[in-house]
Amino acid sequence: MTTKNLEPFQTADEAWAALEEQQGMSDGELVDLWQHQLQTAEQLRHLGADDELIVAGLLHDLGDGRVAEAEHAPWAAQLVRPLFGERIAWVIGAHADAKRYLCTTDQGYWSTLSPISQQTMIQQGGLMSQEEVSAFAANPWAEDALLLRKCDDAGKNPMYEVTDIQFFRITLQHVATSRMLDKSRLNE
Repeated sequence: MTTKNLEPFQTADEAWAALEEQQGMSDGELVDLWQHQLQTAEQLRHLGADDELIVAGLLHDLGDGRVAEAEHAPWAAQLVRPLFGERIAWVIGAHADAKRYLCTTDQGYWSTLSPISQQTMIQQGGLMSQEEVSAFAANPWAEDALLLRKCDDAGKNPMYEVTDIQFFRITLQHVATSRMLDKSRLNE
């Protein structure tokens, strides 16, 4: 694991550069973290997710290979929050808890996980308590986190390579620019 002292993103270019740094970086799955996050975002795109959720898919594993497994989701959420906002940050921060939620509430879900994902689920806290299940489900973005989680699970195909990479860079820039414009309107 290489620890990067990344600061919260100020620009979409900084976020993209952090994603590009994950080319060739492995968490033990069959694809590198760059391709995994692109595949996750592409799965979301094909399911008709909005641009914010696509960005969450694109950046959800920025902590992998940089910090301890149990901390990778909240760490990535802190990186994206100032630039991309609370929804994207919460969904990224909750994607490991979404796996725990699904393993707790769906008896068949565990068997759909890759061996690496099964192993990390234990490191991320294991099954949820009933209180944790209720708290997770009560969040207004819980369904977004569950959709990201399912696309995360599907985004590990070594036989598939995302080719329309420019689409995702443009989407990242669009969401960041829209958020900055919204912030400036609030300050007028």
